[in-house]
Amino acid sequence: MTSINIKNVSKSYHNYAVLKGLNLDIRDGEFISFLGPSGCGKSTLLFCIAGLEDITSGSILFDGRDITGVSARDRNISLVFQDYALYPHMLVRDNLAFPLRQQKLPEETIRRQIAWAAEMLGLEHVLDRLPAELSGGQRQRVAVGRAIVRNPAALLMDEPLSNLDAGLRVKTRTEIKRLQRELRMTVIFVTHDQEEAMVLSDRIAVMNNGIVQQFAEPMTIYREPANQFVASFIGSPQMNFLPGSRTAGGHGDGRLVGVRPHDLTPLPDAGGTDGFTLTGELALIEPAGPVHYLDVVVGDQIVKATCNDPASLRLGERLTLGAPPNAVYLFDRESGARI
Repeated sequence: MTSINIKNVSKSYHNYAVLKGLNLDIRDGEFISFLGPSGCGKSTLLFCIAGLEDITSGSILFDGRDITGVSARDRNISLVFQDYALYPHMLVRDNLAFPLRQQKLPEETIRRQIAWAAEMLGLEHVLDRLPAELSGGQRQRVAVGRAIVRNPAALLMDEPLSNLDAGLRVKTRTEIKRLQRELRMTVIFVTHDQEEAMVLSDRIAVMNNGIVQQFAEPMTIYREPANQFVASFIGSPQMNFLPGSRTAGGHGDGRLVGVRPHDLTPLPDAGGTDGFTLTGELALIEPAGPVHYLDVVVGDQIVKATCNDPASLRLGERLTLGAPPNAVYLFDRESGARI
């Protein structure tokens, strides 16, 4: 377990800047997610922490010690990749033992660590199988077991759940979080899936174009997004954004108004609320379990709203939507900063 401090870290390939002066302080035993779209620099930052990529400038500290020039093998870091990277010709027990044998540890210590990891991850019954004989979830657990068996200072995970189906992803992320809490291990988790990041993380670093847009607890990012990019990336369905001139309240053309679909609901009449309102034509009703999503055409764009019971609604009718004042966000149209 270790703290990790990233101080003014930049990374460039020739003249192309991938990371731009990043600063992050990760505490002992935290579960941190790097979240962002493809190409935002999150995996590159992970590989810089692991020592697989050299940084162009700045420094990386483990427990206050500068490890910028330290080789990957001497950082005591374990890395779990997206494709598991198991040795196909080795039994599960030998895959788990491999990093320990590389350290030339006594066989008794190796057997003890394998037994511990197998019990922790529910792999006792597959120790004598080859990876090809395992399900996707079992392979992922073997990859995690191989990473934790050597008691690393930190566990780094690069989109480890992306190859699993939806049901297995939910189960596996629960196992990963349970494991992290039991071991009190520092974990850095790279993902483009905001739901994974919200569920797993103590804090999330939202990244875009090589810059950390916001670094905070999940619900802080959801409720208090720093800018339009963060507001649009967190939350499903995505937040609605409308020019201020198009909405009730006179916010002006220099601003964008943001409101989440879950906060925007049909009103019985245009004067039914003192908060935010807008009117458009109902184009689509989408059932989604306990709620229904509504597509409402307002001007030249579609606004997403929700309702519990659409029985009284008819496609093509004029519909007034409303949201409470505390659910409305204002953003500067030029910079995207939240006002």
